[in-house]
This record gives sequence, C-alpha cells and structure tokens, in this order.
Amino acid sequence: MPVDLFTLNQSLHGRNSSKSPSISGAEAANRSAPRAASSSPSPLFSVSASLFRHFNPDSSIVLVGIRGSGLSTLAVMAASALGFRLLDADQHFYDTTGLSRARYKSTRGISAYKQEEMRLLSEMLLENPSSAIIVCGPGAVEASGQALLANYSQSHPVIYVSRDPESIRQYLCLPSIDKITTLTRLSAPILRSLSNFEFYNLSDLAQPPRHLHPSGRYLPKSLALKQLELDFLHLLNSLKKNQNQLQRTRGQDKSYSPSLSPIEDRLFTHALTIPISISDSFWAKVLATDVTADAVELVVTLSDSSFNNSLADYVSRQFYNVRRTIRLPIIIHVLAKETQYFSVLHHCLRLAPEFLTVNLNSDDDLVKQLVAHKGATKYIGHKQFETTGWTDPDRERSVERAEMLELDLVRLCQEATMPVDNFSPRHFADEMKASGKRIPVIAYYTGPFGKLSRCYNTILSPVTSGLVIECSGPSSLLSTQETLNALYSSFALDSMYFGIYGTSTSSSFSPAMHNPAFRLYGLPHNYSFFQRPTIDYLKQLIKDPHFGGASISSPFKTEVLSLVDYMSPEARVIGAVNTLIPLRSNDPNSLMTDRSRAGPCLALFGENTDWIGVSTCIRSSLSPINAVRRRTTGLVVGAGGMARAATYALIRLGVQTIFVHNRTQENAESLVSHFHNYISSVEDDSYGDRNRETGKKAVKLRIMEKKTDKWPKDEFDYPTIIVSCIATTQLANGDCSADTSLPANWLASETGGVAVELSYTPLETPLIKQIGQMGDRGWIAVDGLQVLPEQGKMQFEMFTSRQPPIQLMRKEIDGAYQRYVEARKC
Repeated sequence: MPVDLFTLNQSLHGRNSSKSPSISGAEAANRSAPRAASSSPSPLFSVSASLFRHFNPDSSIVLVGIRGSGLSTLAVMAASALGFRLLDADQHFYDTTGLSRARYKSTRGISAYKQEEMRLLSEMLLENPSSAIIVCGPGAVEASGQALLANYSQSHPVIYVSRDPESIRQYLCLPSIDKITTLTRLSAPILRSLSNFEFYNLSDLAQPPRHLHPSGRYLPKSLALKQLELDFLHLLNSLKKNQNQLQRTRGQDKSYSPSLSPIEDRLFTHALTIPISISDSFWAKVLATDVTADAVELVVTLSDSSFNNSLADYVSRQFYNVRRTIRLPIIIHVLAKETQYFSVLHHCLRLAPEFLTVNLNSDDDLVKQLVAHKGATKYIGHKQFETTGWTDPDRERSVERAEMLELDLVRLCQEATMPVDNFSPRHFADEMKASGKRIPVIAYYTGPFGKLSRCYNTILSPVTSGLVIECSGPSSLLSTQETLNALYSSFALDSMYFGIYGTSTSSSFSPAMHNPAFRLYGLPHNYSFFQRPTIDYLKQLIKDPHFGGASISSPFKTEVLSLVDYMSPEARVIGAVNTLIPLRSNDPNSLMTDRSRAGPCLALFGENTDWIGVSTCIRSSLSPINAVRRRTTGLVVGAGGMARAATYALIRLGVQTIFVHNRTQENAESLVSHFHNYISSVEDDSYGDRNRETGKKAVKLRIMEKKTDKWPKDEFDYPTIIVSCIATTQLANGDCSADTSLPANWLASETGGVAVELSYTPLETPLIKQIGQMGDRGWIAVDGLQVLPEQGKMQFEMFTSRQPPIQLMRKEIDGAYQRYVEARKC
C-alpha cells in the first residue's frame, strides 16, 4: 500500500501538540539537540530544482523540513537576528482556525484539513514577500504545496533543515525510529528539490561530554544552543550577502581588518586539508585545539555510481562539523565520477561554502550554469596536470579559461615524482600576474618532492596537522608551522618585534599571551614591555625596520593620535588608539601584504580593538533568548575611554537603547553627547537601524544619575547587556577598591542577560560576585580576564596576518594570572 507522505508528515506534527502547537521563543531557545544516527539510502534527488541564489536583502526566508528538525528553534533565532517577523505554520493554523491540526482533521475530515492547510500555506507565502521568517508545515510536501514553494524559491531563500532520525525520535519522544526514517527517506528528495539552501542541525555526538563556553569555561544552561545559533546565523549571513555590496566595501575593510580581508589578497595563506571520511573522534578533539590555518579544505571523495540522499546527508553533516568545530572559511573540493560530479557540486553549493573547486576539465555549459547561480561562494578552477612542465602553453590556457568562465581563482597542480625545481610554480604564478591576468593563481607541486613549492605558493597552500594525521593517517603535506619555518629560514619573511607601550606596563599579561601564540605558529617574533613616561621612545621604535607594531596602554591611547597617518573608522569614533601598525608601503590598503617584512616605516596605522573584545564577549555569552532586538536595552557603567569603546560595541551590536551611569554626571553627559553627535552624523546604516518613519538613527542614549534611582521599566525594558568600565585595584586585604555592584531593581530582566566586567584586579569584583549568584535567573558573568584575549586576538591578527590561536591565548592569560596571584601571596 503506498505511503501517504502528507499524512505521515502530518502525524509527526501532531506529536507533542497541546492547545497551541507552536513553540514559544523562550522554549525554543533553550532546547538542546540529542544524538545522531544514519539514514538509509534513497534515490538520486533532482539538482534541476531552484538554483537561484540572488535575493533582495529583505526577502523573506522559508524553512522546510520534517517535525523535530529544529525548524521553530531556528526560526526564533533567525527572526531575532534579522529583525524579521516570525510566521510558524503550526501557530498560524491554530490562530486562524482556533483548532490544532489533529483536532481540525478529526472534526472536519482529512479532505477539509488538506484544503485549509493549502489555503493557509498560500496565504503565508504570498502575503509575506519580505522581512519574514516562514516555517512551513506538512502541506509543503503536497503537490499544490510543492508548486507554491517552487515558485516562491525563484525569488526567495528556501532552506531545507535536516537532522539525523535518532535525534528527531528523541526530541519527539517516539518509541521507534521507523516512521521518521521512512518520512526522511521519502521527503528529502522533495524538500531538496524545492529549496536552494540546506542546513544540518548537528546533534551532540561529535561534541565533548561537557559543553564549553568559547572562553573554555563551563557553559551555562542558557547557552546550550549557542553553537547552533552561530551555525545557523553563519548560513543566513552567507545567503543574504550581495556581491555588489561585497565589492563596494572590500577596499574599506581590508585596510584595517585582516579577518575581513579576502584570503586571496593576503600572502602565504594556508588551508588545512581534511578528508570527508575523517573519524568522529576528530571533531571532539579539534574543539580543544587551535587550528593554525586560514581556511579548511574539505575533500569530498565519493566512489558510488549515484549521489543519493544518504550521501547528501553525510556530506552536509561533515560540512557542518567543520563549520562548528573550526569556524574558518571552508573550501569544498569534490573528487567524484563524472556522472555524479555536478550533482555533488550543486549539493555543496546549497551549503554556502566560502569556496568551491570546479574541475577545469568539465564541460563549459555545466560550469557556466554553476557560475550563474553561485551566490556568495567563490569558485576555484582546479586542474591536475600530469608530466608537462610549467612552461607548457596549456598552463596559461588553463588560466585564461578560468577567467573566461568567470571563476574567482585558479589552482594548477602537478605531482612531483622526483626532486624537481620547486620554484617553477611560483615563477609561473608571478608571470601570470605580470602579464595582466586578473585571476589569482595558486600553483604548486603535490607529493613529497613538492614540499618546497607549497611553501612558496602564496595563496591557500594545503597543509596538515598532527591531529588530522592522528585521525586519518600519514600525509605528505607539511604543517603550517613547518611551512612558515621554511619561509623565515630562507629569509622570504623577516623576524619582527612587538610590545606594549605605556607608563605602567610591567604587570601586563600581553607578553604572556602573544609570545606563546608566536611560538605555536613557529614565528621568530618577540613581544616585550615598553614602559616609558612619554611617547618619545615610541617615535624611535617606529623608525626601526624590524619594529612590527605595538599595543598602546594608558595614558597614551589618545596622545598617539597625533602620530598616526591612517586610522580605522572605529578608532576615529571612539577617539582612542590601542594598536599601532607600521606600514611599509604608501598604499594604506597594503596592511595585510607587508606583515613580517622588514623595512622603513612609510606610514603609521591606528586601530582600537578594545571594542572588539567587549563585543565578542557579549556575543559569545548572550543567550539566544536575549538576542539583540529592537527593544533590547544596554547599560554602560563608567564614562572614560573604555566606556566609549563599550558604548560603541553596543551600537555596533544593534542595541538601540543604551543607558550610561557614572559617578560624575558631567562625564556621563559628555559621553552621551559624543555619541549623539556621532549617530546624527553617520550615514552608514551598518552602525544601527534607522527609524522607518523619520529616517533618523534609532539609537537612544540615556543617563541613570544615581544607583538609588529606580529603573524606568514603564518606558524601557530592563537591561540584558551590562558593561562595567570602572577601573579598580585590589586592596591589601583582597577587597576591591570600588563597589561595582548594581541595584537589584536594575537586574530585574526576566530572561537574565550578560554582565561584562572589564577590570580584573581583583578577578571577582563585587559585580562579578553579584551576577554569579544570579545564574539560575539566566544571568551570565564575564570577568575581565575573559575580555583581555578577545581584544588581543585582533592585535595578533594585525601583527601577523595569521588567525589568532585564541584557545592558547586564553590558557596563557589564565596561567599568567595565577602566577600573579601566587606572587602577591608571597
């Protein structure tokens, strides 16, 4: 007897249903994900479905999938992050009919139920073309529902959300997995054919037994879904990108932010090569380590004659394992039979990787079809040559073909079977650039005899790591450390020195953070103390050809403004610089290409990373239920330089209501006035939303004069983000020099929030103690020791143009603090 897919899907939608079948935002944001199991193979799904990936920024987003996949939870996260309306088919059905699905079907009959389901699905889609997150119900798999979605996907993102059947079974509390497996097998081809993106809701099998906060500390219950939120928002950011916008802002970004600078514009970048068959143990282990690479290349090797839904699920799951555990740009390199190659490529494109390789031996028309629907993904034309030399005209023709096909990069390789001239690939790449080829060229030898050529290749050289070798076996690839050692040993790069500059730097933990990070990469750099009463000595350092940059501490953060030639917009707004970088080129956009190159300083660049440390700690510790929304309220305590950085961080996070409290009201008024002037003058919408009626910036700043004042709860929500910027010291008896605690009525948020303390002397300030006792109310305390490496990691990136080994930096900061505590006892 044929299986009625609609009825089978609808039966799952009836599970766990009460009066109102939908999940509240609070409940959705606090559900955890159970374990994984494999699904059985199913026939090849159609890749001729909607390939459209260019949308208006405010286009509504549709989520499809079977019940238990996490649709409602993800919809809450997406709606909160984007400021979109949330329309859930289950809730919409109940709100419109006054009945749950099961009740409607039992009282009106299946025919009437199906008719009403289709009517409501059509209503949801057609009446909400923009600014909405739409969760589809079981009607999506009906013939008429499929037609609606297929048409909608021509102009809107439709995301298929998948999850392993065992996790769904546990979530729905079903006694057997059979019904879920059958439904997954039957619905996956349909839902994939109707959607243009795919998200895999990871279970916890590959995660460590204890969830960890990014700081390495125990993860509070309210952050149980934080990693899922990061996974999903990364996909949303990818599919909402517009290529024209990227081109317009690229020049601005790359001059001061390495992480925003395109990888192909930087020198000597590396891609950690991971086979898709990597063991599950790898994912748990990699969470506790730092990946010293700039990207990850996931090599998808498939030998089956057909690419079925079981394999598609496997590829998706492994891709999102990479996304969650490493969080670097992902390159997908597919090795598959010609008959299934483009099916796999189209599936991989649905995952929105940063890069996708395309075999240059492929048919032009198939490549052009792929390019026409690329979205934000960049294509790397790939060709493996046999025995011809690098002077063979076919090499240049391959570069020209990649340009003709409008690919973004080209990668040419050849296996070296004996000792060869390892400099030939680099000479070839240089010649292509000199001849006017616009496309970046990656060129190297593969195999043990081609190691040196991979060292001198400048863009995304393949590397391995001890952990990959441990989990997947021996490799002829070098590690990032070995590659960099070769570059410095051969004088292709130069050793540099750095330091922290101020009047009282001897107690700084910065050297303890940066020097181990240099050593992890194998960089021959050194970071030391520069304790001076004036900036005169800094002027001498700048003239040294091996001076790589400095962290600037009190009291020189404003005084050094007179020295800089270029400054980031952030530093200019905050009015302070805490990072100096010498530029060895007249082009301010060359910041990332002349790192680790000695020479005369031609200009000086100033940055402020203090706000980044505050912003990162807030984002990583803010539970999904407290995601920044229109009514979110922030509180900044203090009015000095760090308070300015904190206020700026809140504005960049999208907080539209910010209160400032300071002991001296005059200083608080000065801070508020400063940012009011900034908000009214800035035209770039990236720094806060505009009021849709007036067109003016919606950010409001208010002053709380005294701690005895009650919170104005009738007009403003209680704060869910608090940043304390009061400088404190530890007294001889161990007490804090200032009472940083806050009135209880200011901490009355029903969902809790995050409180960031910037001071770490003592580590447990009165505020940290106070918030620590409110964990059962959803409050999360972030001490100053957690903030320090978060602002330092951007400094490391600017000093070296390398990804900061943040876990090591956190560990070393903790160790330095413990040594400081022990020294005080003596």
